[in-house]
Amino acid sequence: MKRVFWLALIFTLAFPLMPEAGNVPTVHITETTPVYSHSQKVGVFQKGISASIVKESDRYYHTVIGGEEVKFSKKRAVKVNDSYGSTKGAYPVRGKTTKNVRVLNAPTPRANEIGLLQPTMKIQLQRAKGDYYPINFGGKTGYINKKDIVIDSGIPVLMYHDLTKVKQSDNLSVLEVKNFEEQMAYLKKNNWTTITPRQLELWVQGKLNLPAKSVLITFDDGYESTIQLGYPILKRHGLKATSFLITSRIGKPGMVSEYAIRSTTDVYSYQNHTHAYHMFNSLNGLSYLQSESRFAIRADLREANETIEDILSGHKVTAHAYPYGKSSPQAVLALKDAGINIAFTIEEGNVHRGDPIYALNRQRVHSHMSLKDFADKLKGM
Repeated sequence: MKRVFWLALIFTLAFPLMPEAGNVPTVHITETTPVYSHSQKVGVFQKGISASIVKESDRYYHTVIGGEEVKFSKKRAVKVNDSYGSTKGAYPVRGKTTKNVRVLNAPTPRANEIGLLQPTMKIQLQRAKGDYYPINFGGKTGYINKKDIVIDSGIPVLMYHDLTKVKQSDNLSVLEVKNFEEQMAYLKKNNWTTITPRQLELWVQGKLNLPAKSVLITFDDGYESTIQLGYPILKRHGLKATSFLITSRIGKPGMVSEYAIRSTTDVYSYQNHTHAYHMFNSLNGLSYLQSESRFAIRADLREANETIEDILSGHKVTAHAYPYGKSSPQAVLALKDAGINIAFTIEEGNVHRGDPIYALNRQRVHSHMSLKDFADKLKGM
């Protein structure tokens, strides 16, 4: 039963819940109506607004508030032909209401109220715009005042790729080392504790307590710059990190060598980013972890594990980062077959207790990010 639940959840994350705007069924709310999650009241839709519909049952229309499916009575709404929005969107901030919270149609004090949220409701939000958090409110963007929300910061998993001394391209994933130095100094100065994937795994499952300011630093692909530029900075500040390796590229120009891997385990934990499956299928446009069979993916993952474990005697690979953040039900099964216990996407947001262990969020660190942006991401804001 647990396997069915996790597969369903992974499938939901990998494939959008609704089509793009223009194909989304919409209803008009004819009278103020309570909104429920299962049997619990979670909010109110005001008369006169519209909502995009995920599905319908005999008695209810189903929509989304803040990333969660909710329902309301079909007797208080009518279908309309127009379609103004969808239930899709990125909502990386987790919050909890402190009272009955007004949802507004614009981020200003004089905006019109389009509904209410109940006290102690857990919700997903977009990043703040001024004094307001945008929220998906039935397919329409609503706004909630910051003072009405308590943020659940969770644990940030920072995602880096390549470092450089001088920026020579527009690739946002290539970060100037001076910015990386500034960010690591910030972590050290503000008493952040760096953790391992195994520690995060146990924390998510409720089996381990971690300091309030815990962070997992990750690098994807295995660039040589993580050794030449990143390693000295991390070591100087007493910080740990995880490097997800594409093992078929070890020793290639610009990539880490076997010697470098063996020489830097005091700072880096080396983990799986596939052996040769970090690519897209040219026939269907899907990543290999979406298009290939469970057994083919398993073989590639095992080869990556064995490559790392042969280099590092006694080391056990148990974590994976999906190439391009793309996953599938067969990929999750293959990960389990290969002995992988925890896996990371590139979906924005911090990690929270109870999150799906094979679909954990990360916070992308890019070259246009200010130190304030970096600090806000650490806090889950």
